[in-house]
Amino acid sequence: MAPPEWALLERQLLKAQSAACEAFYDHYFDERGYLLCVPRWGGDDGPDDAAENQLNWTMLHALGGSDSVLSLFKQGWEGHLRQYTEAKTVEVDLAMNGMYYKEFPVMFDWFHNGEGWSAFNLLGLSDPYDSSMRIRARRYAGFYNGDDPQADNYDPEHKIIKSCFNGSRGSLLRKATGLDWAGDPIEIEGRFRLGHGERSYEEMVDHFKDYNDIVGDNPMNLHTTVLALNAYMLDHEKKYRDWALEYIDAWCERTERNGGIIPSNIGLDGTIGGETDGKWYGGIYGWGFTVSVPQTGALAHRTYGHTRAINGFGVATLLTG
Repeated sequence: MAPPEWALLERQLLKAQSAACEAFYDHYFDERGYLLCVPRWGGDDGPDDAAENQLNWTMLHALGGSDSVLSLFKQGWEGHLRQYTEAKTVEVDLAMNGMYYKEFPVMFDWFHNGEGWSAFNLLGLSDPYDSSMRIRARRYAGFYNGDDPQADNYDPEHKIIKSCFNGSRGSLLRKATGLDWAGDPIEIEGRFRLGHGERSYEEMVDHFKDYNDIVGDNPMNLHTTVLALNAYMLDHEKKYRDWALEYIDAWCERTERNGGIIPSNIGLDGTIGGETDGKWYGGIYGWGFTVSVPQTGALAHRTYGHTRAINGFGVATLLTG
C-alpha cells in the first residue's frame, strides 16, 4: 500500500527543517558550540534568548527529524551552558560570578527561564538515557525540592517559592531594579534592533523600571514543576512527584480561597497579596501589572503570570492522570 500524500509531505517538511537547522548552526555557532553573539544578562537579550536559537530542535527530532538535529542541539546546549557560566556581569550584582551556576541561571524569572529551558525539557523524548541529561534533570529539580541547600528557593512550611527571581543561587528577596532586568550598559544605536523596540540602553532600563515587586510567590513559578516532572520521568523517584504535587496543590488551595481566581502574589508568610499590600492581583506579570512603554508612553498590560501557571497544572495532570 502506497503511503498517503500527507505522510510524504510531512517527511519532506521534517527533512527541510532538519536541513535548515544544519545550515543555521553552521552559520551562527562556532566549533565549541558557542553562539556567535554578545553574551548578556537580562530580560531583553539574556541567556534565555541565546538558548532559544535552538528552540524546538528536540521536538523536531522527536517527531522524526534527522539525527543531525539532535547531535547539533547537544553540541549547542553544551556550548551554551559553558558560554553563560563564563559570562559575567559588571554592574548587575546577581551575575558577577557568572550568569549560570551549576549549569543553570543563578536567579531569574520563569517567564524567561521557561523559554530558555524549553528545548532541554524535551530532550528525554529523543534520548532518555543520555547521562548528562539525567544528571542535570535531577540537579535542576533539586534546586526546588530542597535537595540542594545552597539553592534556598522553597519554603516547605508555607509551600511557596520565595521570589520571582530564583535559581541555582537561591531567591532574590528585595525589590528588583531596571538594572537587574536590563543588564549591564551596552551601546545600542547603530548596532542592534531590539525586540521590544527600545532605541537606547536607557530605554531598555526604562522598559523594566516598574518590574519591582518580585518578592513572594507568583504563578509563573509553577513552571518549576516541569523540572520535577523531568526528574520523575527518569526512574519514577517518588520525591520529585511528591514535591510537584504538594506545590501545585498549594496553588489550587490559594485559588479556591481567592474566589476561583489564581492570585498573582503570595507573601513570604503564605498570605495572598502578602508582599503587595494585600493586593491579590499584585506582583510582576500579575493581573494588575500595567506599565508604560518608554519609547511611546503608551500603557501596556503585561498580565502574563498565568501563562506559565498552565504548565504547572499540566504537570499535575500528567502525574496524576
